[in-house]
Amino acid sequence: MWGMVIDLNKCLGCQSCTIACKMLWSDRDGADHMWFTMVETRPGTGYPKNWEEKSLKGQPMAKGDYEAVPQFDYQKLQNNPGKGMPKVLAKMEGGPNWDEDIGQGKTVNDAWFYYLPINCMHCEEPKCIPACPEKAIYKRDDGTVLIDPELCQGAEDCVDACPYKRIFMNNNTGKAEKCILCYPRVEKGMPPICVQNCPGKARFFGDLDDPESPVYELVKKFKVAVPLHSEFGTKPQIFYIPPVFGPNAIDNQGDDHGQREDATYLKKQFGSAIDQVKATMEKERRKPKSELMDVLCAYPTWKI
Repeated sequence: MWGMVIDLNKCLGCQSCTIACKMLWSDRDGADHMWFTMVETRPGTGYPKNWEEKSLKGQPMAKGDYEAVPQFDYQKLQNNPGKGMPKVLAKMEGGPNWDEDIGQGKTVNDAWFYYLPINCMHCEEPKCIPACPEKAIYKRDDGTVLIDPELCQGAEDCVDACPYKRIFMNNNTGKAEKCILCYPRVEKGMPPICVQNCPGKARFFGDLDDPESPVYELVKKFKVAVPLHSEFGTKPQIFYIPPVFGPNAIDNQGDDHGQREDATYLKKQFGSAIDQVKATMEKERRKPKSELMDVLCAYPTWKI
């Protein structure tokens, strides 16, 4: 069963995974608004806009929650070279990473945020499969959840059913599309493109049932990787090591005022297990030699 672990303590927010995925899988007509993987800034609205809040409240996504294709006055650029950029004809009111790097805090000194890479969770019990009236969504033996474009009729039930809102409708074909876990690459012994292109080596990929796989060690052996919103009940196979080692808040005199992270916010995302993760990580960091730290610092970060 393929799985992925993303260490949020190492994510740089550089969007290398986002761009690599976009160029490989959704750089085409009708897919402008599709971002199969991307790095959100948290706390923030995410993409589609407010997907997390709406899922927790059981609310459906609206068309305005997705990126609109910008329309430019190209005539100005063609007829007036060197006299300014063309005006955007349609007003932009949101889009992917609209609130990138915007944190929270009472003052500049205690402001905080962290990066949250997000993509299809390839759930063990996905809600999109039973929601599809055409039975177009299926799960492979290796755990990868896919959509058969020949069977999909564009009902959009899967979009509403997915609590992580990782299924998108192609504006040209009217069919649903999503992350395919780069299975054509994996079948050739290569990791997903997002894993390979992560400069911070924050993504780990492998077989969740293989004791020699880094994801097995992080999820099952050391138990420092946990699902996002386990209360959704889908048993996602994408796990996260919560950001438990952020920088402390420092006042203008340089005095330490403790960690910046909002523990309440983090627990809403990762549950009470974050306390155990933090305790384990702190214990392992103090050891002269730690097997867990060896796994977290290893390269490559995958085992096919």
